[in-house]
Amino acid sequence: VSGIGHPTFGWDDRNVSADYSTVDKAIKNAEALNADLYSNYSDVTAAIEAVDRNKSKAEQSKVDAMAQAIEAAIAALEYKAADYSKVDAAIAKANALNKDNYKDFSAVEAAVNAVVRDKNITEQSEVDAMAKAIEDAIAALQYKDADYTKVDATIANANALNKNDYKDFSSVEAAVNAVVRGKNITEQSEVDKMAKAIEDALAALEKKPASIIPGTSDKSPQTGDTGNLALWIALLFASCGAAITITIVSRKKKYNR
Repeated sequence: VSGIGHPTFGWDDRNVSADYSTVDKAIKNAEALNADLYSNYSDVTAAIEAVDRNKSKAEQSKVDAMAQAIEAAIAALEYKAADYSKVDAAIAKANALNKDNYKDFSAVEAAVNAVVRDKNITEQSEVDAMAKAIEDAIAALQYKDADYTKVDATIANANALNKNDYKDFSSVEAAVNAVVRGKNITEQSEVDKMAKAIEDALAALEKKPASIIPGTSDKSPQTGDTGNLALWIALLFASCGAAITITIVSRKKKYNR
């Protein structure tokens, strides 16, 4: 039956269900997605839940609009941002370090500067690689060597001394022998203690008393002068000569009798 100005239907379209194939296709496309990757997947869910399965062929345009709503929600999806928590933790660890303690801190700085912040969740592996690069650079750091200048100076002072001039030089030798090389800058206080131990041992040294020349004694100092001694020697010789003369004269007198 046909009428002027009206469409011709073989069936009463109000009694025939609408075609939901485009809706089903859109829903299938949505279900193929991982909802956890998107920040606004709820819009897709809402569009699917809004589907009314009771539409007739006469309302096909409404059904098609449902399909279009789902597809539009899918097209508007935005990936969640990548998780930068590991990157942030690695950067915080790097920032907590004193770069002046290390021989070369440039690799850590380069790894931190290479971080790119606009990655989404599908690029998480790249973000994790950035975190690992920072961690690896930190792990490869080497401390600077400790400063042994004071230790070397005190050892030089000790070596400049003649240990035989002192009552006991063993404490100095022990302090020098206790020096441990190879300490790093974080152990500087230990190195400074080594230097101080040598300095303290040097300061505590006591010299032996001055030695006495053999054949002399400081217990019997000379008194008077050598002039008096010569006079006494001359008198001794004079008295001896007089005694000899008297003896000879006495003998001559005896024989003359």
